[in-house]
Amino acid sequence: MENEEITNENDEQLDEKAQKIEKEKKELLSKVLSGNLETKHDQVGFILNNNSDARNSDIELAWIYWNTFESDLFNGSYITKDDLKRLTKINSLTRSRARIQNEYKLFQADDEVKKYRGVLAEDMRQEAIEEKPEGLPMYSVYIDETGKTQNYLSIGSLWIIDGFATFQASRKLKEWVEKREFDFEFHFSHVNKLRLDTYKEFFLKFLELNPTVGFKTIVVDKKGINDINKAITDLTFHLINKGIIHENETKRAPLPRYLQVWLDEDEKGSDQLKIENLKERITSQKIEGLFLGDFLAVDSKSNFNIQAVDLFTGAINRKLHFPESEGKVKDELADYIFDLLNFDFNKINTANSEIDKSTVFNLTYEK
Repeated sequence: MENEEITNENDEQLDEKAQKIEKEKKELLSKVLSGNLETKHDQVGFILNNNSDARNSDIELAWIYWNTFESDLFNGSYITKDDLKRLTKINSLTRSRARIQNEYKLFQADDEVKKYRGVLAEDMRQEAIEEKPEGLPMYSVYIDETGKTQNYLSIGSLWIIDGFATFQASRKLKEWVEKREFDFEFHFSHVNKLRLDTYKEFFLKFLELNPTVGFKTIVVDKKGINDINKAITDLTFHLINKGIIHENETKRAPLPRYLQVWLDEDEKGSDQLKIENLKERITSQKIEGLFLGDFLAVDSKSNFNIQAVDLFTGAINRKLHFPESEGKVKDELADYIFDLLNFDFNKINTANSEIDKSTVFNLTYEK
């Protein structure tokens, strides 16, 4: 009986620890993806998210950290002894890196490095370890969906290929929001007459501050589709797969690269199932030079990237379901978004009900 009580107590402690780690992980992700970096720990997470070399090398992590966040003490080329005393210590950065990678299971190092560090899972130690080129850039893809209960399903996505530039853009957007004292998120469904001009200004400012981002969308008529969740996963897969091919073939963001996918958080169980299905299907394509990074569902709060793709996807949905509507607030916002992206909505084949044959539209903003 005593042993059973001890076991139950240990289980409770482990459960509490797991919940604490999960909470910390979500908080870190929210800060990293929103650019709201309040602590050294957040800053380390940001670097790991955007630089594959820093995941594998603590020296690289420290160098980028000093260059990014302590540039007043570090000129990027050499360090004096006095400078080294004032800069954040490497072992302090290493502790944050280890917690993020080993406990949160985020922004993982390559298997070869994990094996060297002694943290590779036992069942993978004997497997062949794939070598990756050094200094891999990223595809960071933010995904939103709409139309579950309507006639058309559509998936919208935002493609970021320069995480550090987007971080600077997010900081400027945050300053703009705080200066204007806005206490709301930018979601297409929440736009009203009083906020219309603010929504327009936000989307334009987002594009101006992020000249390298791209939007992609895929649409299908739901007629004849019985399993909506499967259809959403299928559409999302085709959007990502065809998007990678487009980015590579046009040389806008050629391979090799890591792929990170961030879904707008919906329901924990369905989100995780969707993520695992997406990873499995993308892996099965055996795209040369593509390496999978983190696939996670994230909260839109304070995340301007998720909010921007929400506005884009909401505009698609509005035009699909109310093609004849004119003059209303949502019509005006949708038209404004499409004008900025130079998108002719009439090119979408609304009669298409075959997911595999759905067309991906690739859109960029040109000043």
